[in-house]
Amino acid sequence: MRLLFIFLFLLGQPLLAQSAFSDGASEALAQGVVQFQQGNLGQARESFQLAAELGVQSPSLHYNLGVVCYRLGDYPAARQWFSRLLDSDDRALATYNLGLVALADDRPGEARKWFEESLAASPPESVQRLAEQQLAKLDGLALLQGERRVDAYGYLSLGAGYDSNLSATPEDSASNQGSALGEVIAAGSVDYALDAHRWLSLDLIAFARHYAEDGDYDQQLLQARFGVMRAWGLWAVGIRPVVSRSWLDGDSLETRWGAEFLARSAECSPAEDLRCDVAFAVEQVNGGDGYQAYDGQWYQLKAGLGYPFGDLDLAGEYRLELNNRQDLDVPERFVSVSPTRHELILEANYQLSSELALAGELSVRHSRYGKPHRWVESGMLVERRREDVLTGVGLMAEYDLTARWLLRPQWFFRHQQSELNEYDFRRHTLLLSLEGVF
Repeated sequence: MRLLFIFLFLLGQPLLAQSAFSDGASEALAQGVVQFQQGNLGQARESFQLAAELGVQSPSLHYNLGVVCYRLGDYPAARQWFSRLLDSDDRALATYNLGLVALADDRPGEARKWFEESLAASPPESVQRLAEQQLAKLDGLALLQGERRVDAYGYLSLGAGYDSNLSATPEDSASNQGSALGEVIAAGSVDYALDAHRWLSLDLIAFARHYAEDGDYDQQLLQARFGVMRAWGLWAVGIRPVVSRSWLDGDSLETRWGAEFLARSAECSPAEDLRCDVAFAVEQVNGGDGYQAYDGQWYQLKAGLGYPFGDLDLAGEYRLELNNRQDLDVPERFVSVSPTRHELILEANYQLSSELALAGELSVRHSRYGKPHRWVESGMLVERRREDVLTGVGLMAEYDLTARWLLRPQWFFRHQQSELNEYDFRRHTLLLSLEGVF
């Protein structure tokens, strides 16, 4: 049956599907509708979820759950349930509802995009009229703000865990020393819409990790990116100047500045839900005192794809990295820190329930350094080119504590095999983090 539209900011009554389900499932659906009408939203949600567990997977049920989650203020869950309708005949309604969820979650820029998608999906006249009204309200708000639209986001992560094999930099040999660790990540993003097709963005990231057993490996990073973006059909394209600085045990490691050119789309041909992105970055690197070998240029090309299969989302990314560094050249020793790298990353994310998601990652990276290493061994000069293969696997889970906070346990394993034995290592990292978005 066709879903009812949602009127302005007030979500309508839930729907009772008339399909032939088991007696228990039908009873749960009917009970959920009654509970909703009585104002017992928490009980209604439990009843609808019970119907889903009993085998009901219909647009009506997904809509009902989206309504209830919205009314309960659980906007991530509401977004999840309404998103399941994007591949149905009611895409126009689904995108409109997702716009209302974004508005309630104080994301007017995202809401605008959903309302525009609703109009582009040839909606029924009633939904078209409501989407146009919402866009008119957003335009009016922008006019009151001096023709600008600003979206701001924040992210905070507090983590603790254990690293089995500390390493100062990616080019160093591993220490074969483990340590407990604590880390903090803070990030913020501001989007400033110039008009319906152009916007500016500013991203700030701060990272700090402390090792309890050996502070020599403590790491810090600050990064800022300023973007100039433009919508081009189904694509967003732009350029993002970037500047960053990193420290090792309080000493300056690298200062970087450069730019990234990128293009991304949530609807690539030939599949409507196929996500794709491509980016090219170039940066000038200046090493800190004692790290002048890292002076030089860094280049990276990235291309990625992603596609949802119901509750399962798959993604892959290829990275090509080029380095032109000064390298370390001292009497009787030469060490290259200028690798060419090819890396492939595969990710899978499965939404087990509205609160719990499971994810996995596989990666492989091949590095070949520009010039052979040289050193003196037993009185003789030895030359050998460094070439590494790094493989990795990761498992993680995300458990939603509230609409804005989640708990994320993670495990990563990295195994590097090198033509130079001193760079061989195995490394396990365990991390439990509390993460929030604002």
